[in-house]
Amino acid sequence: MSVFLNDELYVFGGVGKKNSESPLQVYSDVYKYSPVKNTWQKVDTISPVGLTGHTGVKLNETMVLITGGVNEHIFDKYFIDIAAAAADESEKNKVIYNYFNKPAKDYFFNKIVFIYNAKENTWKNAGELPDAGTAGSSSVMENNFLMLINGELKPGLRTDVIYRAMWDNDKLTWLKNSQLPPSPGEQQQEGLAGAFSGYSHGVLLVGGGANFPGAKQNYTNGKFYSHEGINKKWRDEVYGLVNGHWQYMGKMKQPLGYGVSVSYGDEVFLIGGENAKGKPVSSVTSFTMRDGNLLIK
Repeated sequence: MSVFLNDELYVFGGVGKKNSESPLQVYSDVYKYSPVKNTWQKVDTISPVGLTGHTGVKLNETMVLITGGVNEHIFDKYFIDIAAAAADESEKNKVIYNYFNKPAKDYFFNKIVFIYNAKENTWKNAGELPDAGTAGSSSVMENNFLMLINGELKPGLRTDVIYRAMWDNDKLTWLKNSQLPPSPGEQQQEGLAGAFSGYSHGVLLVGGGANFPGAKQNYTNGKFYSHEGINKKWRDEVYGLVNGHWQYMGKMKQPLGYGVSVSYGDEVFLIGGENAKGKPVSSVTSFTMRDGNLLIK
């Protein structure tokens, strides 16, 4: 997750390898980039929790609100066990099944809301999400209202809930939730992870992302490994919050998710991401609302 604070680009956490031989792991480091000096610097701080799958919004020129993300110990242990299984396919399949075959609450996704102050280089606990922690959510803020959009409840299982909160007097107050409507032709909304989002002419637009169609019903039926045997589906639908109601707005040029959303004026720019084959793309797409219609270019 990245954000501009004090005219510098701050990057929080992530996932990667210490070297080519080590397993994937969650990071809690913070780096900043100075466009003026064209230099990167590691900030002398460590986030209170590992940050992978988290999301954040800028509160002002010095502060960012961050929430969500996987549990670093559970996440790291999975990849350590996968690496230890090496070429033993039977053992590897056992590790995979044991990891995914748990209820959502046993993954301990982060539900604490943090505020990082770049000027003071401090972290503050700003409360908790009103329900379970999520990973891969999208978030936006406008006029002091925060929208936290969908995300994973556990690996493979999404939520269709959109949390809404008001930021006032250094306090976050949670308001009434809403849900994304089902996609055209589908019975229920699985929810999205890695979606793009932003405002255009007062309309909150949410597009793309990915899910596992049928995973929610499997989980409801008691199957904890809810996405077992289901192909991941990258989405191309766009939804809009118009006059307080969510509605389907149209389709993107291609299914896309896990990129960067940037709002500039009344345009929402979708930068990079993954396509329907899970391959990275370098394209830039924009959403704009005009006369009640969605324009995509």
